[in-house]
Amino acid sequence: MKVLEVQATKREKTGKQVAKKLRREGLLPAVIYGGGRPEATHIAVPAKEVKRLKHHHGLIKLNLDGEERMCILKDIQYNWLGDVPIHLDFQEVTFGETIEVTVELEFVGTPVGVSEEGGVLEILKREITIETLPKEIPEKITVDISNLHAGDALHVGDIPLPEGAKLVDSPDETVVVVAEPEETAGEEEGTEEAKEE
Repeated sequence: MKVLEVQATKREKTGKQVAKKLRREGLLPAVIYGGGRPEATHIAVPAKEVKRLKHHHGLIKLNLDGEERMCILKDIQYNWLGDVPIHLDFQEVTFGETIEVTVELEFVGTPVGVSEEGGVLEILKREITIETLPKEIPEKITVDISNLHAGDALHVGDIPLPEGAKLVDSPDETVVVVAEPEETAGEEEGTEEAKEE
């Protein structure tokens, strides 16, 4: 399991003006909650770290003025245009207690329905939420889709989970579909119409 290390600093003041000042200095306001602490900790994180953070689904070690806090990233808030991050939420983890985490799905293989049957692969969901221990958080979950035929669908409940992990998402959610070739679909519709006539 890869742990991402990020430098951060505590901040005493909060509010819109403080947040604007931080952003001008290349920092982003953030908060750490959980971990059995009664109050959240207000911190500032270098804005340049957002790119690394948003692609990391495992544990994050926040080096906070000499103190280390093990966390996961729970949320990135963006401006009203949705293109500039303005705030980060971290959840501190307690080792030995399970937490909910979002894990990236890595699809491997080319479906038979695409390579041999002319179907089209449609990926509808690229990550799932599971409940697991902090030390067991996987960097990603590999999903083999090579056996899917045209017309087949893979659901969340079909994905093999790491040992000890529990699924949080609905098992009925569709992850991948191999759509049938348009010509085949058209032929079937024509056949149905002919039968009806």
